[in-house]
Amino acid sequence: MEQDQSRDETTVATPCNCAFTFTIDGDLRFISHHDTLRLFKRALARASLPVRFSQGFNPQPRIMIPLPRPTGVASDDETVVVGFDRPIDPDEALQRLSTQMPKDLALQAARRLEPREKLHPSQVRYRLDPADTSTTDLGERMRSIQQAESLVVKRITPKRTDPRSVDIRPYLADLRVEDDAVVFTLNVDQTGTARPGEIAGLLGFDAASANHRIRRIEVCWKQAQTPRG
Repeated sequence: MEQDQSRDETTVATPCNCAFTFTIDGDLRFISHHDTLRLFKRALARASLPVRFSQGFNPQPRIMIPLPRPTGVASDDETVVVGFDRPIDPDEALQRLSTQMPKDLALQAARRLEPREKLHPSQVRYRLDPADTSTTDLGERMRSIQQAESLVVKRITPKRTDPRSVDIRPYLADLRVEDDAVVFTLNVDQTGTARPGEIAGLLGFDAASANHRIRRIEVCWKQAQTPRG
């Protein structure tokens, strides 16, 4: 009589990534990129979702925002990518996570990314409210910007205290007036992009404090596959 032999099999769950789109408005638009990530980390923990963690001495949740939003800018089209340690239904994750979102941040949709899919922004559209700015002067500035071959701005980064000159003309794809607001589209590539506040500065606003007038209204993505290693 043959003896039954059982073999222990360990089922390894396949990790997956989900992209969540959301809007952010009101006072919450003034939180930084890092604080936005921290907000999602806490909300995912409260929702008891199976978030994947990095390896090493100090494991961190696999969460990233492919196109960080400038502090102060409201947005109708934000995306956060969350890594899960097993396949999960995006609609279920969206429902559970939505209950943990604070006021002024609303999740809109969720989808599971393909195994090697990465999100790379190609263009971003913004709306700037001119408010009490003179329309005549603004029109003249817009024409000057549209006709310029170069648009050099002084940029300060956290790693450099001395300003450096940057020509942002290649990043400006479109500039127009729509419904009494200025709408502009910025290209995004491997070299970077222009800051919306820099465009506001060229239009005569204070570049350092103009973000509260600006709203991100659309992000266009190009999808690329990670190389096989």
